[in-house]
Amino acid sequence: MMKTLLNYLSYPIQESNPEPVGNNLASDSDSSRSRHITPPPDPEEPEPPQPPPRPFPDPGRLPENAATTRIFALLVGINDYPEPVPKLGGCIQDVEQIERYLRAKYGDPGEAPEVGILDGETPLTVETDGRLHLCILKNSQATYHHIIRGFREHLGKATGKDTIWFHFSGHGSERFTADEFFKNTDAAGKVASLVPNGKDQTLVCYRDESTGGPLYLADKELAVLLHEVATARSMEDQKPHIVVSLDCCHSGSGTRDTAEPAGFRTRHFDPNPAKTRGEAALEPGGIRLLESYIDGFYARQSSLEVPVAPHVVFSACESVQLAGDLPEGGVFTTSLVKALEEAEAEGRNLHYASLFTKTRARARRIRDNQNPQFGTIGGFDPYTCFLEGWPLGQPGSYEVFHEDDNWFVRCGAIHGLPLRAREATKIRVMNANTGELACNGYVDKAGAQHSKVRLLEENKLDPEGEYIAEILFLPALPEYVRLQGKEEAVQALREAWDETLNIRLSAGEEEEEKPALEVEATTAGGFILRDAVSGSHFIDVPAATGSMAERIKAVKAHLDSIVRWKRLIALDNPASKIRNLFEFELAVAGRQSFPNMAFHQGSEVAIPVNEERLFDNSKLAFKFRVTLKEAGQDLYFYLFDLSPQCGVTFLNDEETVMRSSELNAGASADLRQSFFGWGPDPDEQSVTRWFKLLATTEELDYHQLTQPELAGARGVDFDFNPGAISEDWCAVTMKVTVARE
Repeated sequence: MMKTLLNYLSYPIQESNPEPVGNNLASDSDSSRSRHITPPPDPEEPEPPQPPPRPFPDPGRLPENAATTRIFALLVGINDYPEPVPKLGGCIQDVEQIERYLRAKYGDPGEAPEVGILDGETPLTVETDGRLHLCILKNSQATYHHIIRGFREHLGKATGKDTIWFHFSGHGSERFTADEFFKNTDAAGKVASLVPNGKDQTLVCYRDESTGGPLYLADKELAVLLHEVATARSMEDQKPHIVVSLDCCHSGSGTRDTAEPAGFRTRHFDPNPAKTRGEAALEPGGIRLLESYIDGFYARQSSLEVPVAPHVVFSACESVQLAGDLPEGGVFTTSLVKALEEAEAEGRNLHYASLFTKTRARARRIRDNQNPQFGTIGGFDPYTCFLEGWPLGQPGSYEVFHEDDNWFVRCGAIHGLPLRAREATKIRVMNANTGELACNGYVDKAGAQHSKVRLLEENKLDPEGEYIAEILFLPALPEYVRLQGKEEAVQALREAWDETLNIRLSAGEEEEEKPALEVEATTAGGFILRDAVSGSHFIDVPAATGSMAERIKAVKAHLDSIVRWKRLIALDNPASKIRNLFEFELAVAGRQSFPNMAFHQGSEVAIPVNEERLFDNSKLAFKFRVTLKEAGQDLYFYLFDLSPQCGVTFLNDEETVMRSSELNAGASADLRQSFFGWGPDPDEQSVTRWFKLLATTEELDYHQLTQPELAGARGVDFDFNPGAISEDWCAVTMKVTVARE
């Protein structure tokens, strides 16, 4: 499953003013975003309405105006695909679940819906039910051309005061993109591909002999349609509030759970999974032509650019997972609607960040190997009410501090902050003691654990003052901790809890993620920290540590280290353009073969050993190497050791830079000159640790990521001798297990 169908929208794209397509839809110069992050204009000092405003609020989106907001929905579901596309079982149920929710929430039960017809070769039905304007395309209705008509003739009627929701349940796929997208040339004449993997992510439409038309609606075509409806009837300071949800999977690279739910199918279609781009180029239609994209939109551009409309995208699972299709409905859609219906039954509104957490938790209870993904595009505010768009809830707050004449916020990639945002991530700086608004600003450069900010009102902050910032982004999911044991100590820990670390105490509610960590209060007065899933032990905090307050402080500090370690292992940047520019290899030598080394690649490496192969019956010799595949970009490499005791150690001898002006493709560099010695101690059968390589286009303040271990490590020799903040970055994680035969 793709991270999102609009995955490519996270790539930087130059400012554009695309030519409008169809229905005389007006273009809007603000609809595309620049390659470089630029500050928003200075806002007027806001008056504090209720609820508290987010930075740069949409003036038309407040609760008192909710009754005037119309909901324009286009719901598409396909079960009965004609051959050779496999049929599905739950897509119509998805559409019907969403329809029931929308009618109950926005429909008028006292009046029969008004039925309208979109004229065309095949009439399409639109129903007006209270505030809801609904068009549903099922099975044979859901053709390529009908979906486009649904956007232009139905969703295109929404004004800047209205909301648009496009939902698709069906198959997804990946198809080879046009050469122009894959080999795009920037203003300097350098290749800067808009699609680094060379493929479009597509929705598989309904097509048979009678309907004809294309089978695939590409991501870049959906981008054009979203741009059209965002600008068709928008106002000077308002655009439609746009929501996109996609219950399908595209990469087909995911793996099934060992025990899938009964009736499980995947929502992925790929008729030629093994073909390379070169092989596809030899077949008619194997590689799409630029002029074939939505009425020749891109073929008419003088400079190839993809338009962007502010919106939020819900997608069914991660790029390496499969979207579950069950007879009762898709895992993702069922979880989404259930979260919405339960909130409605309790009289609560949800903002998008909260809806993300609740939907994901429900989905993982149905299928443990499916994690729904949400993404905000074009400055969309995740702390707004679902479908209504008015400000709701409070973003997480982070400390703001002054250093070397600059202002920083203690928030970075490890917290989920995008390191390579399409546009400025907005912040609201407040006095930490009074909670009053001090000034607005935005993230200037995002780092690993803290980020540089730029304030829009100069000299508003006192370098000696205390400030916190609300940041408008979808943060990393919280980690939940289960407490158990001696009630008095458990209660003391609850009362002293602080959620600013994005670590929450589990209350056993259905909407929570399963607890990842466990803290046991012992009868002896101490605490034991464990992995809640595997039961493995992290560290003890004995009663001898000090007072209860000191013990609780130690527990919280250890949990913070554990969570940072877990998040660094998971840290990734799927939108990176540089991942294919190099190879990362682990070189391993044993006692019998030294100094000859065996090289390993991949995310998981298993190395069998015996006593004859180990140095001192406990160690192998390791080195780490990067090799350039292309030499068109200067690259910085930072290697970290992530030990089982949650330590993070910088392994390079020093920052490693491979400069394109000095090196050719095929050049290699060892990230450290000395060997790294590690393996199972004589009393251990196997040991595992993680190595993380961060590759960036600019220097990284790697010291932000390092941390000491919770407890002393065994059998590690960092000098074994047997004889920053970046515009683009990527991560390679290698889990290495050494096991005795």
